Amino acid sequence: MGKKVYVTTPIYYASGNPHIGHAYTTILADTFTSYNLLLGNEVEFLAGMDEHGQKIYEKAIAAKKEPQAFVDSICERFVDLWKKLNINYTRFIRTTDTNHCHVIQNVFTNLLKNNYLYHGEWTGLYCVQCEENYAISDTHVKDGVRYCKVGHPITERKEETYFLKLSMFQQWIQDYYRKQPNFISPSSRVKEILNNFINVCLEDLSITRTKISWGVPTIEYPNHVLYVWIDALMCYLTGLGYGQKDDHLYQKYWGDLSTDIVHIIGKEITRFHGIYWPIILKCLNIRQPSRLISHGWIITKEGKMSKSLGNVIDPNEYINKYGADALRYYLLKAIPTDSDGIFSHEQFIEIFNADLANNYGNFISRSLGMINKYANGIVPSINSFSLKSKSIQDEIKLLVKELPILIHNFQFINLIEKINNIATIGNKYIEETKPWILFRENKTQELNEFLNVVANIAVCLTYLLSPILKNGTKLAYQQYNVDCKTINLNNLADFSKLNNHKVNPSAPIYQRLSK
Repeated sequence: MGKKVYVTTPIYYASGNPHIGHAYTTILADTFTSYNLLLGNEVEFLAGMDEHGQKIYEKAIAAKKEPQAFVDSICERFVDLWKKLNINYTRFIRTTDTNHCHVIQNVFTNLLKNNYLYHGEWTGLYCVQCEENYAISDTHVKDGVRYCKVGHPITERKEETYFLKLSMFQQWIQDYYRKQPNFISPSSRVKEILNNFINVCLEDLSITRTKISWGVPTIEYPNHVLYVWIDALMCYLTGLGYGQKDDHLYQKYWGDLSTDIVHIIGKEITRFHGIYWPIILKCLNIRQPSRLISHGWIITKEGKMSKSLGNVIDPNEYINKYGADALRYYLLKAIPTDSDGIFSHEQFIEIFNADLANNYGNFISRSLGMINKYANGIVPSINSFSLKSKSIQDEIKLLVKELPILIHNFQFINLIEKINNIATIGNKYIEETKPWILFRENKTQELNEFLNVVANIAVCLTYLLSPILKNGTKLAYQQYNVDCKTINLNNLADFSKLNNHKVNPSAPIYQRLSK
C-alpha cells in the first residue's frame, strides 16, 4: 500500500438545508479521496454535522420540534444529498453522538487541570446566526439596530465563561507559521491570518456559555455548556475514535506522523481552523494536521448568494435535472480552489455539452461503434505498435506520472484539462487515421491497430475520470465489458491488456443539453 491519508470536510452546521457551497466542499473531499485510492493510498474520509448551539435551538422552537428531532431532520437532508452525489465518506460524525459528547467533556477537564483555562466574564457583541463574536468595527448600525458584517442582527451580551488561553500561544503560533509556510493553501489566507489576528493581538477564546441550553455541559460546572469550536473541531479526532475504547483508527491515522491529514474548508472558517485548532491540539499534546485547503466562495454574476437576491443555488435541483455527474464535473472544472468562482448556468450547459457529451461521451460511443462494426465486437490483438500509437502511450504515461502531484495540490482544473487533452488526441487520431477508409481498402493490420488503440484510450479516459464521473464511467465500463478492478495506473498505457477483449454494444452516456 501507499501512504496514509485522512481527509475531512467541515462539520456542517445543522441549521438549514445544504447549499451549493456544502456540495462543492464535499465533492472536493470525495474526489481527492477517490484519486488517492487510485494512487494506492489508504484513506479515511470524514464528514459530519455540528448540531449544537443557540441558533439551532431557536430554529427548532420555531419549527415546533425538539432540538434533537430538528437536527435529525437536517442531518437526513445532508446525508440524502451525499447519496445523490455519490459521496463515499468512510466516517460520519455528529456532535450529538454520545461518544463525542463524553470525549469533549473530558477534553475540557484536561484543559482545566493543565491550567489552559480560566474563569471570567465575557462581554461583547454576539451574532446568534453566525454563532460568532464581533468587534464593533466589524458591525454597522441601521435604523437603530446593530448588524454583523453578514447582515444579521447583533446582541450585546455579558455572561460567565471559561476562556482558553490563546494569548499564551501567540509566539508559538507565529513560529509555527514561519516553520510551516504551506500549512494553509492558498498562501493568501496565511497572510490574512497573520496580519489580521496572530500578529495583532491574539485574544483568549471563550469556550463555554451559560445562556445556551442546547449543548454539552461540562462535568465540573454543569451550568457551563461547551461552545461551538471546542465541540465542532474535536469531531476530527472523535470521528476516528480518539478518547474512546476503540481508538485504532485514531492511532493508525492521526497517531502516525507520516499520515497526510487534510482539512478542506471554506475560507470563512479559516481563522478557526488556522488558529484555534492548532492551539487546542498543542494543549492536548497531539500532532498538527498536515494542511488546510481553504477554498473560496461560489458566487453568481449578481455577487454573493442570498435569499433576497434570489440567486441561491440548490444542488438538488441541478442533480434532479442534469444528474450528479454534471454537477460534480462542473464544480471541479469551473470553480477554482484558490479564489472565488462564479457559478453560471450558461457555462454549466456549455461545459456539459463540450466535455461530457461531445468529447468523452462521444469518444466512448464512436470507439465502441467502430469495434463492433469493423471487428465484430472484439478488440484486435496487437503486440507491436507504430510510432503514432507509441506517442499516445507516452502521453498517458506522462499524465500518470503527473497525477500524484496534481492530486496532492488539488489542481483539479489542470487535471481535467490534461484528461480532456487525451480525449482530444483520441478524436484527432480517429480523424487522421480514417478507419472507414482502412476498412474499405482492406488494410486489416492498420485497422486492427487503430481499433486496439481507441479501445485503450477509451478505457484510460474512463479510469482517469472515474473519481469525478461516478455514474457515467460505470456505464462506460459496462459497455466496454471491463471490470474496473483490472485497470490500474501500472497497466493504463499497456495497450495489450485488451487484446481479444469482447465489448458490448454502445449507448449514449451523456445526451447533449439544450440551452
